[in-house]
Amino acid sequence: MTQVIYQHFRPSERAFIDKASDWLTSVTDSYSLVITDFLNPRQVFILTTLIQGHPAQDIQIFTSSAIAETEYVKVILAPAYYQLTPADFELACLQIDFASKFVTLKHSQILGTFLGETGLERSKIGDIVVHDTFAQVFVDAKLVSVIMDSVHKIARSGVKIKVIDVGKFMPAIEQTITKTVTMSSLRLDKAVASVFNISRNLAQNLIQSSKAKVNYTEVVRNDFELVVGDLVSIRGFGRLKIVQMLGLTKKDKVRVEVQIISTKK
Repeated sequence: MTQVIYQHFRPSERAFIDKASDWLTSVTDSYSLVITDFLNPRQVFILTTLIQGHPAQDIQIFTSSAIAETEYVKVILAPAYYQLTPADFELACLQIDFASKFVTLKHSQILGTFLGETGLERSKIGDIVVHDTFAQVFVDAKLVSVIMDSVHKIARSGVKIKVIDVGKFMPAIEQTITKTVTMSSLRLDKAVASVFNISRNLAQNLIQSSKAKVNYTEVVRNDFELVVGDLVSIRGFGRLKIVQMLGLTKKDKVRVEVQIISTKK
């Protein structure tokens, strides 16, 4: 089955496909509960696809989005007899208070500090949302004490971290604009230049400077070919999603419907 699934995804996603396949085997063969780290929407899509094609039809899947509206989620894979208990997600929300009169924290600064000071992997940390005077971060509940003992400053500014109720999480407000764009091809650099209305040279510099991600994975190749469904993130500009192909123009250029996603301040 795995070989068939490979055909529908990029080679770079095979490692996750193998890991997800092992999770499903653990549930079906050992009747055990699998609680994942934080997964991005692309990984959730791959996992769901695997379950739909799995010979055992009694695997249940639950995501932590049922208790908190987040982009990154923890997933529970369980046998048919399992009844969901929200505490099983082992989810915690931290609030970071900072002196907003003197400093403005960024998502990248918070993530970099959390990873650098604790040695944790990215998958142990979920959504990070920065507001005017505070930020909120989802983490694995088992690691709360490690983080609070290790992180006291972010970007050279003292911070106070406390655990808050998951229900008090305030998600980022996103604005989505749908439009049709004409481009010569779905190369990453051409798509970024066309959608964000910047020069191709600037688009290439952004990509080569590690500021581009496709489906949450860093991409540094300008000629990376996009397909329908891909989500592209360009640091400092926002995100774009390839929604559908609308055919060719008389000059053989590609007409593409895209969504431009930005976070409202």
